[in-house]
Amino acid sequence: MAIIIFLTIVSFFNEVTAQSPRKLIREANQLIEVGFYPDAVKILAPLVQEENPEAMLLTGFSLLANDEELSATIDILEKAAALYPLKKNTSNQALEAHFYLGQAYRLDGQAKKACEKFNQIKKHSENPEFIADVEQEVTYCENYLKLKEHPVDKKIEHLGEIVNSPYEDHSPIVLYDESTIYFTSTRPIDSLNMEGPFFENIFVSHWRNQQWTKPKVLEIPGYQGTNRATVGLTPDGQGLIFFENYGMVGLLFITYKTFEGWTEPEQLPAPINSGFNETHASFTPDGNTIFFSSERPGGLGGKDIYSSKKLPDGTWGKPINAGEAINTSLNEESPFIHPDGKTLYFSSTGHNSMGGYDVFKSTLNENEEWGTPINIGYPINTPTDDLFYLPTPNGQRVYYSSQQEKGMGQSDLFILHFPSSNERSMAVVSSHIFNSNNQPAEDAVISVKNLNTNQTIGTFRTNPQTGKFVVIIPTAQEYQLTIKNEGHKEYSKTFNLNAKDDYKSVNRAIYLPAITLESAPENE
Repeated sequence: MAIIIFLTIVSFFNEVTAQSPRKLIREANQLIEVGFYPDAVKILAPLVQEENPEAMLLTGFSLLANDEELSATIDILEKAAALYPLKKNTSNQALEAHFYLGQAYRLDGQAKKACEKFNQIKKHSENPEFIADVEQEVTYCENYLKLKEHPVDKKIEHLGEIVNSPYEDHSPIVLYDESTIYFTSTRPIDSLNMEGPFFENIFVSHWRNQQWTKPKVLEIPGYQGTNRATVGLTPDGQGLIFFENYGMVGLLFITYKTFEGWTEPEQLPAPINSGFNETHASFTPDGNTIFFSSERPGGLGGKDIYSSKKLPDGTWGKPINAGEAINTSLNEESPFIHPDGKTLYFSSTGHNSMGGYDVFKSTLNENEEWGTPINIGYPINTPTDDLFYLPTPNGQRVYYSSQQEKGMGQSDLFILHFPSSNERSMAVVSSHIFNSNNQPAEDAVISVKNLNTNQTIGTFRTNPQTGKFVVIIPTAQEYQLTIKNEGHKEYSKTFNLNAKDDYKSVNRAIYLPAITLESAPENE
């Protein structure tokens, strides 16, 4: 009797074992579909030890999709590709195994090896969409090899352990005088909940005593446990644009700094938000034009960059596609219009990208047309995605995020330092404005006019807590500063900026003497 029971148990477990591989692979596929790659890898581990071809392929794909260590990813994909050899009647799994292996080679900087792999794959498929993907990968590899021949002269500075964390830290935006940095992080927002995964949240750090303060989560009202990510600032630095996702759709919001704190966020109005994904935005220095990226229909393909101008009644005009000079049939993202008002930085998977998103710049010519985008070069751009490029006013430094060996785990925040030959003739001008009670003039409105061109540069507001305002303007010009504040006399002053007043790494801003407004007579 005991023998019969034993045989029955053995038979049962043999049957379960025989069914397990298909069940495990089915569960792994379900996890991969929703982006739970580490869980899929864990489930497939027993089958990988048995060198199950499909499990090894799915594991390699999961490691690649989750930006895991490339050496381990390449190792398992090489084994999977060996188990799925390319032949006359090649299966989809074989094509996928070799395609993902080629991608892993490219991401690892092995461009020649990747090119060889992709050219090999192309001979074994007649699917036009697949062939187009393969040819795009070949183009990435060829661009990488060309750009690597002329590396950009730069120095990389890690922002340090005070600012960075073992989690994802990305999308830095910085006030013009570099006194404050806002960024996005997946770190926990309190010490009571230290187990991930965490939503993206916005953090802030200030430059004090020659170092950054410990970042704190930015207390923006209306948080509902969704992802929030930094996007940009209004020209005066008092308004913060951020991205928040609702299900499959992402929207752009804006909140303003007041004496009591940040205001309740408002959606950027139509036609900027459209009901489709809007992900990044940047204002011109005068605040009257906004550049943004959108997936709305009618573009040239994928995400495109658009611009919209503010109308006299305060609403925004119909968005204009930036055109074929900027947009491609692939994706364009993260536009940043430089304070000079004519240089647009953006990321694209098209043009001569070396893989995924690369950062490009284009300059507006005398005919108000965008010039041919220029890849900003290797090693700033890499075979992985490179987004959110935020140069200082003279372009001498750039705040950005990157995954590097000397980082703290995932993506960290860095500063690129360029040689002084990259300086531009721009100056950051700052001052403090106080009301007649010697308190910060939180309602003051500042306008700056270029007397050489007779054009108003823009309208700005003070920081309500400190009375500070910051503007960025060309050097070697004469300006008129006008301040209006209800209950006070209008204040006006002219000042000159010399060519030597441009933005330097040591003296980062030019500070005008503090201004105290006079009360207006009661009959005024």
